[in-house]
Amino acid sequence: MYWQNKKILTSAPQVLFSPLPVVHVFAISSANTADSKLPPGGGGGAVSLYSCPVYKKPRRTDLNFIFFLQLRSLQPPQHWTLRGAALLCDCK
Repeated sequence: MYWQNKKILTSAPQVLFSPLPVVHVFAISSANTADSKLPPGGGGGAVSLYSCPVYKKPRRTDLNFIFFLQLRSLQPPQHWTLRGAALLCDCK
């Protein structure tokens, strides 16, 4: 994966890891989630959301899973699921 115009794109051949811009994550009340809206993305094309899993360590197990992060993409979510796209968190 790599980033352009705030959307994930397929990476170049033989590139296994690419950096993600810093994402600050914080908790919100579940009562407020119905009121939240996605900010406008700009650019053309149909944009879909991929629920990307975030892990503490490279080993993908339930013990290392933290949460899902919604990422914008021009491809459908199944495209990223079939490629095993995931994020590793720098937990400190």
